[in-house]
Amino acid sequence: MSEILVVKHLYKDGILKDISFTVNVGEMTAVMGPSGSGKSTLLYQVSGMDRADSGKVWVDGTEICSLSEDERAKFRLERMGFVFQQMNMLKNLNLIDNIMLPASRLGKGKSSGKEISNRAGLLMRKMGIEELAERRITEVSGGQLQRACICRSMMKQPKILFADEPTGALNHGAAQEVMEEFTRLNREGTTILMVTHDSKVAAKCGRILYLLDGSIKGELSLAGLPEGQRREERVSRWLDVMGW
Repeated sequence: MSEILVVKHLYKDGILKDISFTVNVGEMTAVMGPSGSGKSTLLYQVSGMDRADSGKVWVDGTEICSLSEDERAKFRLERMGFVFQQMNMLKNLNLIDNIMLPASRLGKGKSSGKEISNRAGLLMRKMGIEELAERRITEVSGGQLQRACICRSMMKQPKILFADEPTGALNHGAAQEVMEEFTRLNREGTTILMVTHDSKVAAKCGRILYLLDGSIKGELSLAGLPEGQRREERVSRWLDVMGW
């Protein structure tokens, strides 16, 4: 299996300390750890949203730490997708316009307006929110809005999807709905790296990295285990061992 994300000896501001790991194409990996352990900082470094003090990060074969800020921004726009706890939708746009925005920013020669609109409509149908296309973001539920954010992140058919606490602001039911969509995307081939504090969310992933004081202290593989209570219990026991 080929590697899509390779991280080597990453350091950042005393927060991250000699971080090294890989993510293979098609994996869904969770990063867990207590508050202040460096989870979100790690996500920002490996996605090129911020530059590490030292170390190397390869995404889809490109070493991004050596790129300029403008080059990293272009690379993120073209190759990566992002879903955050704070959904960062524009209030003056309806859902479908928010979803189309990243693809529209790619400029001429990438896709026509009709192609962008058709793809947005297709993604909304897959997420079960097509009928909400003209709604403002204040007119939909949190779960529906997060599904729209997932649609937006997939507009560019990214090589890898980064998610930072994507269910953190949702109630239990909405969180389950959103995780069903992440699981479906992963089964369709999307690689996902997700920061979460929720063990039930992490149990949906195939692998978990445990971060403590800026270092990776443990790793749990869930490959081959059926989804459900047995997998969640395995994660809970492992977190107990890790001192969660």
